[in-house]
Amino acid sequence: MLQTTTPRLAVQLAALFALTVSAVSSFAVDASKLENLNITNTCKYCDLTDAALAGRDLRGADFQNANLAGANMSKADLSQRPLEKRTLSTNFESANLRKTNLAGANLTRANFSNAYLRETILTDANLTGAILTGANLKGANLKGANLADVKLEEGKFCNTTMPDGSVNDSGC
Repeated sequence: MLQTTTPRLAVQLAALFALTVSAVSSFAVDASKLENLNITNTCKYCDLTDAALAGRDLRGADFQNANLAGANMSKADLSQRPLEKRTLSTNFESANLRKTNLAGANLTRANFSNAYLRETILTDANLTGAILTGANLKGANLKGANLADVKLEEGKFCNTTMPDGSVNDSGC
């Protein structure tokens, strides 16, 4: 009896392992997208859900319409990249940044126009001169963030923790 059950159990365990590996890999960040970001500093319309980008130099990167939901970009430098004759700002226009960790990130003059920043962690982030026009900041945490010269027209606030720790419910 033991000899018949052991092979069957081994097959079942192997099948379970294969399913687990394929399920985990389906949630992993596409390595080719990360490589492309490293080479071109561009990730338009790409999916970097849950990507580990903490502490990275991503100055001037273009994330237009990208899905960065759940990504960890804490302490990343996402400020402007000076080029020879112009300065390139990091572009998050219409990007999905839901639950992204941007704590302590340098986001100076970044473009977040119409970005989805719901439940995003922006504690102690430097947003000086950033464009947040039409951005959804519902449930976002901006405690300690620098909002000097930020453009917030048509921004959506509801249960949003502001830099001074107060909660803005103006858009609920």
